[in-house]
Amino acid sequence: MRFFSLVLLLIAILLPQKALARETLNIGLLIANKSQRAAYNQLAVQFEKAYPHLAVNYIVLDDKRYKHSIDVWLKKKKGLDVLYWQAGNRLKQFASMNLLEPLDSLWLEQNWRDNFPSNLQNTLQHDGHIYALPYAFYQWGIYYKKSLFAKLNLNAPKTWSAFLNVCDVLKQNDIAPIVIGGKGSWSVAAWFDYFNLRINGLDFHQQLMSGNTSYTDKRVIQVFKTWKVLIDLEYIVSTADNINWQDALPYIYHDIAGMTLLGTFAEHHIAKLRSDDIGFFRFPQIVPSMPFYEETPIEVFVIPQNAQHKEGARLFLAFVGQHEVQAQLNLALGYDSAHLYATKHHLYPSVTSAEISSSNSRIAQFFDRDTNKAMSLRGVKIMSEFLSDPNVALATSELEKVRLSTRAQTP
Repeated sequence: MRFFSLVLLLIAILLPQKALARETLNIGLLIANKSQRAAYNQLAVQFEKAYPHLAVNYIVLDDKRYKHSIDVWLKKKKGLDVLYWQAGNRLKQFASMNLLEPLDSLWLEQNWRDNFPSNLQNTLQHDGHIYALPYAFYQWGIYYKKSLFAKLNLNAPKTWSAFLNVCDVLKQNDIAPIVIGGKGSWSVAAWFDYFNLRINGLDFHQQLMSGNTSYTDKRVIQVFKTWKVLIDLEYIVSTADNINWQDALPYIYHDIAGMTLLGTFAEHHIAKLRSDDIGFFRFPQIVPSMPFYEETPIEVFVIPQNAQHKEGARLFLAFVGQHEVQAQLNLALGYDSAHLYATKHHLYPSVTSAEISSSNSRIAQFFDRDTNKAMSLRGVKIMSEFLSDPNVALATSELEKVRLSTRAQTP
């Protein structure tokens, strides 16, 4: 009897300790600013409230360090449980190396195929399997100052000829038509992507990004010739290589420049007192018969093959896959929610948001997401150099040299 009582006492002591034990999910995040950090911290609070037996530990790095670290994390014997990553070629390369957990069963359980646009789903698949949960996306387009356009009797252009006319009127009024925040080079690639999409279409663009087409192809040469027109006519502000994309916005506020090409992530950086006066339009059509393919980077979460707590990781993804969670998270991040039924909080609503969310539209990611790592690193620098030295033959031949030397490389 005494022994039995002792056993009961031990059980009484140990059970609460077990109940209080929490499993920690280690989650890798790429964070760009304080507001993003706050958004993800709030997500962790909500998740831990829903699942008290799980705790979230974020490993937070900036862009450059994260993209180096993810290669290391994925190849360790014991990896992190969930990783932020990006849809498109960068995701598919890791999937092809068997470094990511297939999520087909989770997608089936959560009925996600009915809750996310098929065009987004296509960017997450490799060899018949799906490898990620999309939770956010942002679109690219041209920002401008509405009061300036009204003053000069200008409308947001829909065609290339109308766009050139807007540039000409701005220049005649001593306003630089275009400012490019090219410091760091990566944002310059958006111009290349859009010229290629508007001139040659998405199928050709994807072939080029996958390394299966030459950069000396006459269709790529036409892309750079079209870009060169803007440079030769001095429509692009000359300090493009000295400022980053955030620094480009005041050029628009103060009528120093008329337009800039940016993703909707810029909206969190647009001064609130000026937000009503800043407009947004899609990159104009160049070839009349060409559909409006859009640049739409997608943010995702993945579970590595070497994750230590896969069941907990699946619960985290299932939580983030809810439309209410995505709506609240993206309101803080400044992105659009990938979930079809999430409330949209777009500061500058446009036809592109609806089209991107439809299952019929076809989308590109971004040069540095759609091509391999080595190609993207050198490629964006060549494109940035083209702004100050618009030598079409040199730029295309240099890009081709990089393509030939990096075709077999992974991200």
